[in-house]
Amino acid sequence: MSKKVIVTIIILIAIVIAGFFYAYQSGYLFPNYLTIFHAGSLSVPLQKISEEFSHKHPRIRIAFESSGSVDAVRKITDLNKSCDVLAVADWILIPKMMYDDDNYASWVIIFASNEMVIAYTDKSKYSNEINSTNWYKILSKDDVTIGRSDPNCDPCGYRTLMVFQLASIYYSDPSINTTLWKHEKNVTRPKSVELLALLEAGQLDYAFEYKSVAVQHGLKYIELPDEINLSNWTLRNYYAQVNVTISKGDEKVVIKGAPILYGVTIPSNAEHPSDAIEFIKFMLSEDGRNIIDECGQNPIYPAYTDDLARVPLELKEFVQELPG
Repeated sequence: MSKKVIVTIIILIAIVIAGFFYAYQSGYLFPNYLTIFHAGSLSVPLQKISEEFSHKHPRIRIAFESSGSVDAVRKITDLNKSCDVLAVADWILIPKMMYDDDNYASWVIIFASNEMVIAYTDKSKYSNEINSTNWYKILSKDDVTIGRSDPNCDPCGYRTLMVFQLASIYYSDPSINTTLWKHEKNVTRPKSVELLALLEAGQLDYAFEYKSVAVQHGLKYIELPDEINLSNWTLRNYYAQVNVTISKGDEKVVIKGAPILYGVTIPSNAEHPSDAIEFIKFMLSEDGRNIIDECGQNPIYPAYTDDLARVPLELKEFVQELPG
């Protein structure tokens, strides 16, 4: 065999080895798949965060499963499904539904806030009349169709019912709650984001949504008083006047009114907990917080937790104890 042939073979082997090494480093060979169960209202920010995260961690591929937050928790507690990161639109669901004898999760980090708004389009009936003071009168009209999500599946659904109750208190009119809750033209979907297509198609006049969702989808929206919109931490005792009972299998769970705070955890059955920690670290970093802010949610930094001692060591620098 000539030297030229030998040199050619060596070069080809080197190229193949370098190619395999590059493919391995880039995650094309044997990638780790990180599974994230998340609230529908987090779809946009989590997708953008994952794109940036993947640049820094090319060997990690991310698989998303979007649903209502209650359903996301139930996938783990009732269906025994596994995920690496659980991100929900109401942090209290994690301790209420997962901190039990089965120990589905043992900690939660509260990383962002939001507020309830009424989304609408130019097609909506009375769109030129509705405002932040007469909204409940417009929505009470017989020819108006209202959309809200299922309270048993989605926190936006039970928060909508809390908005009805808080409006009755704020405006000193008990009929508001009954009229809106039992409105003849109420349309319900499992997730609040599923109402958007109906709204844009003109099949709904108004939909109760998170402000971030309205911002992300370029919708018009009515802002509500702080006493109603569940946005203000200093009004937490005021919000606690109301509650909604939801179903957890055969059990009933009472959810008290509270500020809208998003929570994230790594379930006990996570298959890739180390990668999950890296993802959450990036989400809580300045880059991650900037993405959350651009998507209409309000990042909290330092983030809150209900028990600092339980939070993984690698995440402690990002969190503080929940005040009050």
